[in-house]
Amino acid sequence: MNRHGIFEAEHWLVSHRQDARYPGYLMVSSREQKSDLCELDAGALQELGFVLKSTEQLLHSLYAPCKVIFYKLGFSGGFSFHFHVAPVTPELLAEIMAHAEFTDEPDGNDAILFLSRIYCERPLTDDESVAMDLAVEKIRTAANSILKSDPLRESA
Repeated sequence: MNRHGIFEAEHWLVSHRQDARYPGYLMVSSREQKSDLCELDAGALQELGFVLKSTEQLLHSLYAPCKVIFYKLGFSGGFSFHFHVAPVTPELLAEIMAHAEFTDEPDGNDAILFLSRIYCERPLTDDESVAMDLAVEKIRTAANSILKSDPLRESA
């Protein structure tokens, strides 16, 4: 598993977004070089349900968000499609509401855009890299515990 890896399944990789300063901003990536869900075989699709469930459960256990958001991307050449997954906490919503360029009643689209523009899309500083490494280790440890206790893991 790489430095950002959280957990792996036969068809999917879950990792922390490499340029995210926001702890818990995860990526669920297909191991296959596919662009769309409709291109995946039944096994990959079945396992996806387990992986998304486990990822959401993991983020709820660590961050107590009001919502976990998922969105599918993969427009850039050379990348398989993937899901961005992030915990939306009350603190994040307050940050969005306080920002001059966002509404005072943010929705999921505002959260996605805010996370991308404010917390990502530029290289991490050395201090930010250390903080992310600590967050990844914490998330990975929690994932191991959650996955061990999930009866669906055997059927995925």
